[in-house]
Amino acid sequence: MIEMDCTCVQKHHSIPTEVIEVSDHAIEKVGDILNGYRRIFMVADENTYGVAGRRVEEILTEKGILSHTLVLPAPALPNAENIGKVLLEAGRDRAVYDINAWSLNPDYILAVGSGSLNDTCRMVSYRLGIPYGVVGTAPSMDGYASVVAPLLNGRRKIVYNCTIARHIIIDLSVNAAAPYPLLLSGVGDMIGKYVAILDWEISRDRNGEYYCGQIADMVLRATDQCVAAAVNLKDRDASAIRAASEGLILSGECIAFCGSSRPASGTEHMIGQTWEVMDVEEGKAPNLHGIEVGEGTFTAIELFRRLYLETKDEPMKALIGKYLPAFDRIEQLQQTLQIPFTVTEKRRYVEGILRGRTFRDRYTVLQYLYDLGKLEEYAEAVYEPVMQKYCFSTFPEQFPDWKK
Repeated sequence: MIEMDCTCVQKHHSIPTEVIEVSDHAIEKVGDILNGYRRIFMVADENTYGVAGRRVEEILTEKGILSHTLVLPAPALPNAENIGKVLLEAGRDRAVYDINAWSLNPDYILAVGSGSLNDTCRMVSYRLGIPYGVVGTAPSMDGYASVVAPLLNGRRKIVYNCTIARHIIIDLSVNAAAPYPLLLSGVGDMIGKYVAILDWEISRDRNGEYYCGQIADMVLRATDQCVAAAVNLKDRDASAIRAASEGLILSGECIAFCGSSRPASGTEHMIGQTWEVMDVEEGKAPNLHGIEVGEGTFTAIELFRRLYLETKDEPMKALIGKYLPAFDRIEQLQQTLQIPFTVTEKRRYVEGILRGRTFRDRYTVLQYLYDLGKLEEYAEAVYEPVMQKYCFSTFPEQFPDWKK
């Protein structure tokens, strides 16, 4: 268990995670870390099995603690179908059928992968009451240590409360070899924390919502760490990979300490996840979560910048002003990293902002603007500055007709 005394009203935070191992060749330690279990059910997809799952399977087999393995088709989305597959395959039938006996459940579920597989196994773990852990294969999101799972259910994306990983094993050599879009996805997920904490402060001041300054500071420090390291990700610099991986895990820990995703998810996630849902509604596979969150972050930044210039609400103006230097750093970072843009058509862009307000019951700047009767005006107004600053000028060859 990881514990922390605090100055907030909760006084103390704890999470049931037992081991966080972030190191070179961490996979080789998986047998010793999980040696207390005897029937481990390993879940991977076709991609992650080749990257890390096969070696993990060998180690657990040699230790005599592997029950069985399920390899899902890639990419394994965190949807009801894959959750059902994992649930169906979790139990093992006895060698001799006995109508009085139950199927043998594993005593542990081990996900080998990143966001989608982690969330899928997290839900099955929660429903079966069986502990789980994860061997991460990419620094692509902050959910390794999270307590919630955003899952695709039908044509909706719903955030479910779940359990938390007992063991998080991150092999830096595996993370360093992850496809570059996954590295960008991790950065996209992290830069949004500035917006999330600002939204949290706004709700504290306007609604009296619970707020923990210590957790907020931890998230901001982790974000600063990731942003500083991100410029070297393209070169797969070892220190940059470590900084990104540790920052993402710390962000997830803070979600667990808080008991909700409030410290790590605000306007940027609500907009980005709405665009994901719009793809699902149209029968398309959603884009990488962190990429959409990155786009949502750029959008939220421009909403805040416009509000800062126009508002007569001095406390709001002062609060936004604290975050403007961080917003400037993100704008500069985009010129180096070039996080892709997936939503460039104005109608779709604006719809994502408007629908994003109700993606979940959470007070953010979207609700603030809606209450002022200005959300639609702002959604229309920020389209061009966002496209110019973060998209068209970053990828001029893709948009030759854009007027500078």
